[in-house]
Amino acid sequence: MQMSAKKYVFLTMFTENMRPKHTPVWIARLSEGVIGTTTDDDSWKVKRLKKMPNIELVSSDSKGNVTSGIESRSGWAKIMACTDANYFKWEAAFIEKYGIQYRLFRFIRKLRSKTACGIAITLD
Repeated sequence: MQMSAKKYVFLTMFTENMRPKHTPVWIARLSEGVIGTTTDDDSWKVKRLKKMPNIELVSSDSKGNVTSGIESRSGWAKIMACTDANYFKWEAAFIEKYGIQYRLFRFIRKLRSKTACGIAITLD
């Protein structure tokens, strides 16, 4: 099963001194060879990825418990502004995949006056 078909993945980012930082995230396919997630544009994910775009992904549950027997995949990430035309296609992919969960997540983000951005991931 392709990584984009998973409901949750465990995203590993790295600090400048290469310490791993982990978080479970939703994932969707943006285009051929590009998957990704969304986050607040002022999140630690964004701050880390601007400095160190290397990432690793592995299938997990919503709490970050890694699926046994599944190998991690490495790649790199790029921040996508919510004003990027592709971001709207991306949101449609998240709505299709996660339905009411994503709509609720997006509504709460607006209540918190946060701006969204995407994290586009290309796997090696």
